[in-house]
Amino acid sequence: MAKLFVFGIGGTGARVIKSLAMLMASGIDTGYEIVPIILDPDAANSDVNRTKAILDDYVKIRNKGNENGDSSFFKNKIYPLGEIVKSEDKATIGSNFVVNIDGLDNGEKFKSFIDHQSLDIDNKKMIDLLFSEDNLDLSLDVGFKGNPNIGSVVLNSFVNSRTFEAFANIFDKDDRIFIVSSIFGGTGSAGFPLLLKNIREGNVGGNNFEFLKDAIVGAISVQPYFKVEKSEGAEIDSHTFISKTKSALYYYDHFLSRNNSLNATYYIGDDNNGVYEHHVGGTVQKNNAHFVELASALAIVDFAKDQSLETGNAKAINPVYREFGVKTSNGFLNFSTVSDATASIIRKPLAQYFYFDLFINKMLADTINDPYAQTKNGASFDSSFISSSFFSTVKSFNLAFRVWLGEMKDNTVSFAPFNINVQKDSKGNINDFSYSANNEIFTYIDGSTPKKDGLFGIGKKNYELYRAKLNLVADREIKSFIGAEDRFLKVFSLATQELLKEKNLINF
Repeated sequence: MAKLFVFGIGGTGARVIKSLAMLMASGIDTGYEIVPIILDPDAANSDVNRTKAILDDYVKIRNKGNENGDSSFFKNKIYPLGEIVKSEDKATIGSNFVVNIDGLDNGEKFKSFIDHQSLDIDNKKMIDLLFSEDNLDLSLDVGFKGNPNIGSVVLNSFVNSRTFEAFANIFDKDDRIFIVSSIFGGTGSAGFPLLLKNIREGNVGGNNFEFLKDAIVGAISVQPYFKVEKSEGAEIDSHTFISKTKSALYYYDHFLSRNNSLNATYYIGDDNNGVYEHHVGGTVQKNNAHFVELASALAIVDFAKDQSLETGNAKAINPVYREFGVKTSNGFLNFSTVSDATASIIRKPLAQYFYFDLFINKMLADTINDPYAQTKNGASFDSSFISSSFFSTVKSFNLAFRVWLGEMKDNTVSFAPFNINVQKDSKGNINDFSYSANNEIFTYIDGSTPKKDGLFGIGKKNYELYRAKLNLVADREIKSFIGAEDRFLKVFSLATQELLKEKNLINF
Protein backbone atom coordinates (compact mmCIF):
# COMPACT_ATOMS: atom_id res chain seq x y z
CA MET A 1 0.00 0.00 0.00
CA ALA A 2 1.16 3.54 -0.72
CA LYS A 3 2.43 5.65 2.17
CA LEU A 4 1.35 9.06 3.39
CA PHE A 5 4.21 10.83 5.17
CA VAL A 6 2.80 13.36 7.65
CA PHE A 7 5.31 15.93 8.85
CA GLY A 8 4.12 17.53 12.09
CA ILE A 9 6.30 20.58 12.72
CA GLY A 10 6.42 22.03 16.24
CA GLY A 11 3.90 21.66 19.06
CA THR A 12 0.89 22.35 16.82
CA GLY A 13 2.07 19.71 14.36
CA ALA A 14 2.37 17.16 17.17
CA ARG A 15 -1.11 17.94 18.52
CA VAL A 16 -2.69 17.63 15.05
CA ILE A 17 -1.05 14.22 14.63
CA LYS A 18 -2.51 13.24 18.01
CA SER A 19 -5.99 14.08 16.72
CA LEU A 20 -5.24 12.15 13.54
CA ALA A 21 -4.34 9.08 15.62
CA MET A 22 -7.67 9.34 17.47
CA LEU A 23 -9.56 9.50 14.17
CA MET A 24 -7.64 6.51 12.81
CA ALA A 25 -8.30 4.50 15.99
CA SER A 26 -12.02 5.19 15.77
CA GLY A 27 -12.20 3.82 12.25
CA ILE A 28 -11.54 6.58 9.72
CA ASP A 29 -9.39 5.14 6.96
CA THR A 30 -7.22 7.22 4.63
CA GLY A 31 -6.40 4.47 2.15
CA TYR A 32 -2.70 5.00 2.90
CA GLU A 33 -0.23 3.67 5.42
CA ILE A 34 0.56 6.63 7.67
CA VAL A 35 4.16 7.54 8.56
CA PRO A 36 4.10 10.41 11.09
CA ILE A 37 7.33 12.41 11.39
CA ILE A 38 7.29 14.89 14.28
CA LEU A 39 9.89 17.60 13.88
CA ASP A 40 10.46 19.69 17.00
CA PRO A 41 13.71 20.95 18.55
CA ASP A 42 12.12 20.81 22.00
CA ALA A 43 12.74 17.14 22.84
CA ALA A 44 11.18 17.48 26.30
CA ASN A 45 7.96 19.11 25.08
CA SER A 46 5.01 17.43 26.81
CA ASP A 47 2.74 17.93 23.79
CA VAL A 48 5.26 16.06 21.64
CA ASN A 49 5.79 13.28 24.17
CA ARG A 50 2.06 12.78 24.75
CA THR A 51 1.59 12.34 21.00
CA LYS A 52 4.53 9.95 20.82
CA ALA A 53 3.06 7.81 23.62
CA ILE A 54 -0.31 7.70 21.84
CA LEU A 55 1.32 6.66 18.57
CA ASP A 56 3.36 3.98 20.35
CA ASP A 57 0.18 2.55 21.90
CA TYR A 58 -1.63 2.71 18.57
CA VAL A 59 1.10 0.67 16.87
CA LYS A 60 1.08 -1.98 19.62
CA ILE A 61 -2.71 -2.35 19.46
CA ARG A 62 -2.90 -2.40 15.68
CA ASN A 63 -0.02 -4.87 15.25
CA LYS A 64 -1.49 -7.28 17.78
CA GLY A 65 -5.22 -6.75 17.39
CA ASN A 66 -5.85 -5.74 13.78
CA GLU A 67 -2.81 -6.79 11.80
CA ASN A 68 -4.81 -7.46 8.63
CA GLY A 69 -6.96 -4.33 8.91
CA ASP A 70 -10.21 -6.33 9.14
CA SER A 71 -11.69 -4.38 12.07
CA SER A 72 -12.86 -0.79 11.75
CA PHE A 73 -10.99 0.12 14.95
CA PHE A 74 -7.29 0.81 14.32
CA LYS A 75 -7.81 0.01 10.66
CA ASN A 76 -5.23 2.42 9.28
CA LYS A 77 -1.66 1.20 9.63
CA ILE A 78 0.67 3.67 11.34
CA TYR A 79 4.39 3.18 11.81
CA PRO A 80 7.56 5.22 12.35
CA LEU A 81 10.00 6.10 9.59
CA GLY A 82 12.69 3.89 11.13
CA GLU A 83 10.58 0.79 10.51
CA ILE A 84 10.76 1.09 6.72
CA VAL A 85 14.12 2.70 5.95
CA LYS A 86 17.02 0.70 4.59
CA SER A 87 18.82 -1.52 7.09
CA GLU A 88 21.90 0.70 7.28
CA ASP A 89 19.72 3.64 8.39
CA LYS A 90 17.77 1.87 11.13
CA ALA A 91 20.37 2.41 13.84
CA THR A 92 20.55 6.13 13.01
CA ILE A 93 16.82 6.77 12.84
CA GLY A 94 15.47 4.16 15.25
CA SER A 95 11.79 3.47 15.88
CA ASN A 96 10.92 6.89 17.27
CA PHE A 97 8.21 9.06 15.74
CA VAL A 98 10.11 12.18 16.80
CA VAL A 99 13.10 13.27 14.72
CA ASN A 100 16.05 14.56 16.70
CA ILE A 101 17.84 17.59 15.28
CA ASP A 102 21.60 17.40 15.57
CA GLY A 103 23.37 20.06 17.61
CA LEU A 104 20.51 20.98 19.95
CA ASP A 105 21.59 18.97 22.98
CA ASN A 106 22.64 20.28 26.37
CA GLY A 107 21.04 23.70 26.05
CA GLU A 108 23.26 24.89 23.19
CA LYS A 109 22.86 28.54 22.32
CA PHE A 110 22.17 29.72 18.79
CA LYS A 111 25.55 31.44 18.51
CA SER A 112 27.26 28.14 19.31
CA PHE A 113 25.10 26.33 16.78
CA ILE A 114 26.31 28.65 13.99
CA ASP A 115 29.87 28.66 15.39
CA HIS A 116 29.76 32.42 15.84
CA GLN A 117 33.11 32.62 17.60
CA SER A 118 34.95 31.02 14.67
CA LEU A 119 33.63 33.42 12.04
CA ASP A 120 35.92 35.99 10.51
CA ILE A 121 35.32 39.65 11.30
CA ASP A 122 33.26 40.42 8.18
CA ASN A 123 30.95 37.41 8.56
CA LYS A 124 30.55 38.06 12.26
CA LYS A 125 29.45 41.63 11.53
CA MET A 126 26.95 40.33 8.98
CA ILE A 127 25.50 37.87 11.50
CA ASP A 128 25.29 40.62 14.12
CA LEU A 129 23.25 42.69 11.69
CA LEU A 130 20.82 39.83 11.02
CA PHE A 131 20.42 38.56 14.58
CA SER A 132 20.05 40.46 17.83
CA GLU A 133 22.12 39.70 20.91
CA ASP A 134 19.07 38.01 22.43
CA ASN A 135 18.78 35.88 19.28
CA LEU A 136 22.39 34.81 19.50
CA ASP A 137 22.09 33.95 23.19
CA LEU A 138 18.87 31.97 22.70
CA SER A 139 19.04 28.45 24.13
CA LEU A 140 17.72 26.06 21.48
CA ASP A 141 16.74 23.11 23.64
CA VAL A 142 13.15 24.39 24.02
CA GLY A 143 12.57 25.52 20.44
CA PHE A 144 12.82 28.86 18.68
CA LYS A 145 10.42 30.83 20.91
CA GLY A 146 8.60 32.49 18.05
CA ASN A 147 11.71 33.36 16.01
CA PRO A 148 11.34 31.89 12.49
CA ASN A 149 14.58 33.58 11.41
CA ILE A 150 16.45 31.34 13.85
CA GLY A 151 14.30 28.31 13.03
CA SER A 152 15.06 28.51 9.32
CA VAL A 153 18.79 28.31 10.04
CA VAL A 154 18.56 25.48 12.56
CA LEU A 155 16.12 23.37 10.55
CA ASN A 156 18.53 23.34 7.63
CA SER A 157 20.37 20.71 9.66
CA PHE A 158 17.35 18.43 9.28
CA VAL A 159 16.97 18.70 5.51
CA ASN A 160 20.70 18.03 5.24
CA SER A 161 20.55 15.10 7.65
CA ARG A 162 20.86 11.36 7.14
CA THR A 163 17.23 11.04 8.31
CA PHE A 164 15.91 13.23 5.51
CA GLU A 165 18.05 11.37 2.99
CA ALA A 166 16.71 8.03 4.28
CA PHE A 167 13.16 9.39 3.82
CA ALA A 168 13.98 10.40 0.23
CA ASN A 169 15.45 6.95 -0.45
CA ILE A 170 12.23 5.12 0.42
CA PHE A 171 9.78 7.61 -1.08
CA ASP A 172 7.92 5.82 -3.87
CA LYS A 173 5.90 6.88 -6.90
CA ASP A 174 2.41 6.64 -5.35
CA ASP A 175 3.39 7.97 -1.92
CA ARG A 176 2.20 11.36 -0.71
CA ILE A 177 3.35 14.06 1.72
CA PHE A 178 1.36 16.29 4.05
CA ILE A 179 2.93 19.05 6.16
CA VAL A 180 1.31 20.41 9.33
CA SER A 181 2.61 23.65 10.82
CA SER A 182 1.46 26.73 12.63
CA ILE A 183 2.04 30.07 10.99
CA PHE A 184 2.32 32.34 14.03
CA GLY A 185 5.30 30.93 15.93
CA GLY A 186 8.88 30.00 15.15
CA THR A 187 9.26 26.30 14.47
CA GLY A 188 6.35 25.74 12.10
CA SER A 189 6.56 28.93 10.07
CA ALA A 190 10.28 28.35 9.55
CA GLY A 191 10.18 24.62 8.94
CA PHE A 192 7.31 24.42 6.45
CA PRO A 193 8.71 26.47 3.50
CA LEU A 194 12.18 25.02 4.05
CA LEU A 195 10.92 21.45 3.97
CA LEU A 196 8.71 22.10 0.93
CA LYS A 197 11.57 23.75 -0.97
CA ASN A 198 13.80 20.71 -0.50
CA ILE A 199 11.03 18.31 -1.51
CA ARG A 200 10.38 20.18 -4.76
CA GLU A 201 14.07 20.42 -5.57
CA GLY A 202 14.37 16.66 -5.14
CA ASN A 203 18.11 16.94 -4.58
CA VAL A 204 19.03 15.28 -1.30
CA GLY A 205 22.53 14.30 -0.26
CA GLY A 206 23.80 14.99 -3.77
CA ASN A 207 21.33 12.57 -5.34
CA ASN A 208 18.32 13.38 -7.50
CA PHE A 209 14.94 11.93 -6.45
CA GLU A 210 12.36 12.31 -9.23
CA PHE A 211 9.53 10.68 -7.23
CA LEU A 212 10.12 13.16 -4.42
CA LYS A 213 10.28 16.13 -6.78
CA ASP A 214 6.95 15.20 -8.37
CA ALA A 215 5.22 14.13 -5.16
CA ILE A 216 1.62 15.03 -4.40
CA VAL A 217 2.09 17.43 -1.49
CA GLY A 218 -0.52 18.98 0.78
CA ALA A 219 -0.15 21.30 3.75
CA ILE A 220 -2.21 23.05 6.37
CA SER A 221 -1.13 26.41 7.73
CA VAL A 222 -2.67 26.80 11.17
CA GLN A 223 -3.34 30.46 11.93
CA PRO A 224 -3.70 31.80 15.51
CA TYR A 225 -6.25 29.88 17.55
CA PHE A 226 -5.02 30.58 21.08
CA LYS A 227 -3.14 33.22 23.04
CA VAL A 228 -0.61 32.97 25.85
CA GLU A 229 -0.75 34.79 29.15
CA LYS A 230 1.19 38.04 29.26
CA SER A 231 3.93 37.95 31.86
CA GLU A 232 6.95 40.04 32.76
CA GLY A 233 9.94 39.18 30.60
CA ALA A 234 7.95 36.70 28.50
CA GLU A 235 9.81 35.52 25.42
CA ILE A 236 6.58 34.70 23.56
CA ASP A 237 4.08 37.51 23.05
CA SER A 238 0.73 36.59 21.50
CA HIS A 239 0.27 40.23 20.45
CA THR A 240 2.75 39.48 17.66
CA PHE A 241 0.84 36.43 16.38
CA ILE A 242 -1.25 38.37 13.86
CA SER A 243 1.67 40.35 12.43
CA LYS A 244 3.71 37.15 12.11
CA THR A 245 0.78 35.47 10.39
CA LYS A 246 0.40 38.31 7.89
CA SER A 247 4.11 38.23 7.10
CA ALA A 248 4.11 34.46 6.63
CA LEU A 249 1.00 34.52 4.44
CA TYR A 250 2.58 37.19 2.25
CA TYR A 251 5.69 35.04 1.86
CA TYR A 252 3.67 31.87 1.17
CA ASP A 253 1.58 33.67 -1.45
CA HIS A 254 4.58 35.02 -3.34
CA PHE A 255 6.99 32.11 -3.07
CA LEU A 256 4.84 28.99 -2.63
CA SER A 257 1.38 29.54 -4.10
CA ARG A 258 2.52 31.44 -7.19
CA ASN A 259 5.11 28.76 -7.85
CA ASN A 260 2.47 26.01 -7.67
CA SER A 261 4.54 24.24 -5.03
CA LEU A 262 1.54 22.68 -3.27
CA ASN A 263 -1.20 20.48 -4.69
CA ALA A 264 -3.59 21.21 -1.83
CA THR A 265 -3.34 24.10 0.62
CA TYR A 266 -5.55 24.22 3.71
CA TYR A 267 -6.07 27.21 5.99
CA ILE A 268 -7.63 27.23 9.43
CA GLY A 269 -7.72 29.44 12.50
CA ASP A 270 -10.07 30.81 15.12
CA ASP A 271 -10.54 34.31 16.48
CA ASN A 272 -12.27 33.09 19.65
CA ASN A 273 -8.87 32.64 21.25
CA GLY A 274 -8.53 30.87 24.57
CA VAL A 275 -5.60 31.85 26.76
CA TYR A 276 -2.93 29.30 27.70
CA GLU A 277 -0.32 29.65 30.42
CA HIS A 278 2.98 31.06 29.21
CA HIS A 279 5.64 28.37 28.96
CA VAL A 280 8.69 28.51 26.71
CA GLY A 281 8.67 24.74 26.28
CA GLY A 282 9.87 21.58 27.98
CA THR A 283 7.81 19.31 30.18
CA VAL A 284 5.45 22.12 31.23
CA GLN A 285 4.46 22.81 27.61
CA LYS A 286 1.16 20.93 27.68
CA ASN A 287 -1.67 22.66 25.82
CA ASN A 288 -5.19 21.26 25.95
CA ALA A 289 -6.48 19.60 22.79
CA HIS A 290 -8.46 22.00 20.60
CA PHE A 291 -11.09 21.51 17.91
CA VAL A 292 -8.87 23.38 15.43
CA GLU A 293 -6.40 20.48 15.73
CA LEU A 294 -9.14 17.94 15.06
CA ALA A 295 -10.28 19.93 12.02
CA SER A 296 -6.66 20.11 10.83
CA ALA A 297 -6.42 16.33 11.10
CA LEU A 298 -9.52 16.12 8.91
CA ALA A 299 -7.64 18.13 6.29
CA ILE A 300 -5.17 15.23 6.12
CA VAL A 301 -8.06 12.81 5.57
CA ASP A 302 -9.53 15.05 2.87
CA PHE A 303 -6.14 15.29 1.14
CA ALA A 304 -5.65 11.52 1.21
CA LYS A 305 -9.04 10.88 -0.38
CA ASP A 306 -8.67 13.45 -3.16
CA GLN A 307 -7.35 11.39 -6.07
CA SER A 308 -7.69 14.23 -8.60
CA LEU A 309 -4.43 15.92 -7.52
CA GLU A 310 -1.56 15.88 -10.02
CA THR A 311 2.05 17.04 -10.27
CA GLY A 312 4.35 17.46 -13.26
CA ASN A 313 7.89 18.84 -13.54
CA ALA A 314 7.96 19.61 -9.80
CA LYS A 315 4.83 21.78 -10.11
CA ALA A 316 1.31 21.17 -8.87
CA ILE A 317 -1.22 20.95 -11.70
CA ASN A 318 -4.46 22.79 -10.88
CA PRO A 319 -3.68 23.27 -7.17
CA VAL A 320 -6.62 23.59 -4.76
CA TYR A 321 -7.14 25.85 -1.75
CA ARG A 322 -9.51 24.92 1.05
CA GLU A 323 -10.75 26.37 4.31
CA PHE A 324 -12.66 24.77 7.17
CA GLY A 325 -16.04 26.05 8.27
CA VAL A 326 -18.82 25.24 10.73
CA LYS A 327 -22.53 26.04 10.87
CA THR A 328 -22.29 28.29 13.93
CA SER A 329 -19.50 30.20 15.62
CA ASN A 330 -20.83 30.83 19.12
CA GLY A 331 -18.00 29.02 20.87
CA PHE A 332 -19.79 25.70 21.25
CA LEU A 333 -19.67 22.82 18.79
CA ASN A 334 -21.10 19.31 18.62
CA PHE A 335 -22.12 16.92 15.85
CA SER A 336 -25.09 19.15 14.99
CA THR A 337 -23.25 22.46 14.75
CA VAL A 338 -20.25 21.41 12.68
CA SER A 339 -20.96 21.18 8.97
CA ASP A 340 -22.95 18.22 7.66
CA ALA A 341 -19.89 17.11 5.68
CA THR A 342 -17.77 17.04 8.85
CA ALA A 343 -20.45 15.25 10.85
CA SER A 344 -20.81 12.60 8.15
CA ILE A 345 -17.11 11.79 8.54
CA ILE A 346 -16.62 11.84 12.31
CA ARG A 347 -19.95 11.07 13.97
CA LYS A 348 -20.14 7.34 13.36
CA PRO A 349 -16.52 6.40 14.17
CA LEU A 350 -16.21 8.66 17.22
CA ALA A 351 -19.55 7.44 18.58
CA GLN A 352 -18.55 3.82 18.07
CA TYR A 353 -15.25 4.29 19.82
CA PHE A 354 -16.92 6.21 22.65
CA TYR A 355 -19.28 3.28 23.29
CA PHE A 356 -16.43 0.78 22.91
CA ASP A 357 -14.54 2.59 25.67
CA LEU A 358 -17.72 2.90 27.77
CA PHE A 359 -18.28 -0.85 27.91
CA ILE A 360 -14.64 -1.59 28.68
CA ASN A 361 -14.78 0.86 31.58
CA LYS A 362 -18.11 -0.12 33.01
CA MET A 363 -18.99 -3.69 32.10
CA LEU A 364 -16.24 -5.83 30.58
CA ALA A 365 -14.84 -7.27 33.82
CA ASP A 366 -18.36 -8.25 34.94
CA THR A 367 -19.36 -9.91 31.67
CA ILE A 368 -16.44 -12.25 30.90
CA ASN A 369 -18.79 -15.21 31.32
CA ASP A 370 -21.23 -13.91 28.69
CA PRO A 371 -21.38 -15.88 25.41
CA TYR A 372 -19.61 -13.12 23.43
CA ALA A 373 -16.55 -13.44 25.68
CA GLN A 374 -16.24 -17.22 25.36
CA THR A 375 -14.66 -19.40 22.67
CA LYS A 376 -13.25 -22.90 22.63
CA ASN A 377 -9.98 -22.05 20.91
CA GLY A 378 -8.17 -19.82 23.40
CA ALA A 379 -9.56 -16.51 22.15
CA SER A 380 -11.81 -15.76 25.13
CA PHE A 381 -11.97 -12.42 26.91
CA ASP A 382 -11.23 -13.96 30.28
CA SER A 383 -9.30 -12.85 33.36
CA SER A 384 -5.95 -13.56 31.70
CA PHE A 385 -6.98 -11.45 28.70
CA ILE A 386 -7.94 -8.42 30.80
CA SER A 387 -4.64 -8.69 32.68
CA SER A 388 -2.61 -8.93 29.43
CA SER A 389 -0.22 -6.27 28.14
CA PHE A 390 -2.44 -5.83 25.07
CA PHE A 391 -5.49 -4.95 27.16
CA SER A 392 -3.38 -2.67 29.34
CA THR A 393 -2.28 -0.82 26.20
CA VAL A 394 -5.90 -0.51 25.05
CA LYS A 395 -6.83 1.00 28.42
CA SER A 396 -3.88 3.41 28.20
CA PHE A 397 -4.91 4.54 24.71
CA ASN A 398 -8.54 4.87 25.75
CA LEU A 399 -7.62 7.05 28.71
CA ALA A 400 -5.78 9.32 26.28
CA PHE A 401 -8.94 9.29 24.12
CA ARG A 402 -11.06 10.40 27.09
CA VAL A 403 -8.56 13.12 28.07
CA TRP A 404 -8.53 14.31 24.44
CA LEU A 405 -12.35 14.60 24.42
CA GLY A 406 -12.34 16.24 27.84
CA GLU A 407 -9.75 18.82 26.83
CA MET A 408 -11.66 19.75 23.68
CA LYS A 409 -14.86 20.18 25.68
CA ASP A 410 -13.11 22.37 28.26
CA ASN A 411 -11.34 24.52 25.68
CA THR A 412 -12.35 27.62 23.80
CA VAL A 413 -13.92 26.81 21.31
CA SER A 414 -15.65 23.93 23.13
CA PHE A 415 -16.23 20.78 21.07
CA ALA A 416 -18.54 18.55 23.11
CA PRO A 417 -20.19 15.83 21.00
CA PHE A 418 -20.87 13.70 24.11
CA ASN A 419 -22.52 14.49 27.43
CA ILE A 420 -19.55 14.18 29.76
CA ASN A 421 -18.31 15.84 32.94
CA VAL A 422 -14.65 16.80 32.76
CA GLN A 423 -12.45 15.71 35.68
CA LYS A 424 -9.26 17.53 36.74
CA ASP A 425 -6.38 16.76 39.05
CA SER A 426 -5.08 19.03 41.82
CA LYS A 427 -3.04 21.04 39.29
CA GLY A 428 -6.05 21.69 37.06
CA ASN A 429 -5.02 19.21 34.36
CA ILE A 430 -7.80 17.18 32.79
CA ASN A 431 -7.24 13.51 33.61
CA ASP A 432 -10.56 11.83 32.72
CA PHE A 433 -14.30 12.37 32.50
CA SER A 434 -17.49 10.98 33.98
CA TYR A 435 -20.80 10.55 32.18
CA SER A 436 -23.47 13.23 32.44
CA ALA A 437 -26.48 10.97 31.95
CA ASN A 438 -27.57 8.52 34.62
CA ASN A 439 -28.43 5.02 33.44
CA GLU A 440 -29.71 5.89 29.96
CA ILE A 441 -26.48 5.21 28.10
CA PHE A 442 -27.87 6.01 24.65
CA THR A 443 -28.44 9.66 25.60
CA TYR A 444 -24.71 10.35 25.75
CA ILE A 445 -24.51 11.71 22.19
CA ASP A 446 -25.32 15.38 22.52
CA GLY A 447 -28.40 16.53 20.66
CA SER A 448 -29.53 13.01 19.71
CA THR A 449 -32.76 11.26 20.64
CA PRO A 450 -32.36 7.47 20.65
CA LYS A 451 -35.04 5.28 19.17
CA LYS A 452 -37.30 3.65 21.78
CA ASP A 453 -36.55 0.08 22.79
CA GLY A 454 -38.87 -2.49 21.24
CA LEU A 455 -42.62 -2.17 20.76
CA PHE A 456 -44.02 0.66 22.92
CA GLY A 457 -40.59 1.07 24.52
CA ILE A 458 -40.64 -2.45 25.93
CA GLY A 459 -37.52 -4.53 25.34
CA LYS A 460 -33.85 -4.77 26.14
CA LYS A 461 -32.34 -1.49 27.30
CA ASN A 462 -28.96 0.06 27.96
CA TYR A 463 -26.26 -2.49 28.86
CA GLU A 464 -28.68 -5.38 28.48
CA LEU A 465 -29.17 -4.42 24.83
CA TYR A 466 -25.43 -3.82 24.43
CA ARG A 467 -24.63 -7.31 25.76
CA ALA A 468 -27.23 -8.84 23.48
CA LYS A 469 -25.60 -7.19 20.45
CA LEU A 470 -22.16 -8.42 21.53
CA ASN A 471 -23.48 -11.98 21.86
CA LEU A 472 -25.23 -11.77 18.50
CA VAL A 473 -22.30 -10.51 16.43
CA ALA A 474 -19.82 -12.81 18.18
CA ASP A 475 -21.96 -15.82 17.29
CA ARG A 476 -23.16 -14.78 13.84
CA GLU A 477 -20.56 -12.44 12.35
CA ILE A 478 -17.11 -13.32 13.66
CA LYS A 479 -15.99 -16.40 11.72
CA SER A 480 -12.25 -15.86 11.42
CA PHE A 481 -9.72 -14.11 13.64
CA ILE A 482 -6.10 -14.24 14.75
CA GLY A 483 -6.16 -14.65 18.50
CA ALA A 484 -8.20 -12.99 21.22
CA GLU A 485 -6.85 -9.51 20.46
CA ASP A 486 -8.04 -9.59 16.85
CA ARG A 487 -11.39 -11.07 17.85
CA PHE A 488 -11.80 -8.44 20.59
CA LEU A 489 -11.60 -5.49 18.19
CA LYS A 490 -13.80 -7.21 15.61
CA VAL A 491 -16.55 -8.04 18.09
CA PHE A 492 -16.71 -4.53 19.50
CA SER A 493 -16.42 -2.70 16.18
CA LEU A 494 -19.33 -4.71 14.75
CA ALA A 495 -21.42 -4.62 17.93
CA THR A 496 -21.12 -0.85 18.39
CA GLN A 497 -22.05 -0.32 14.76
CA GLU A 498 -25.15 -2.51 15.03
CA LEU A 499 -26.06 -1.03 18.39
CA LEU A 500 -25.91 2.60 17.30
CA LYS A 501 -27.68 1.81 14.05
CA GLU A 502 -30.55 0.16 15.92
CA LYS A 503 -30.83 3.16 18.26
CA ASN A 504 -30.83 5.47 15.21
CA LEU A 505 -27.78 7.32 16.55
CA ILE A 506 -25.56 7.14 13.48
CA ASN A 507 -28.05 7.82 10.70
CA PHE A 508 -28.55 11.24 9.15
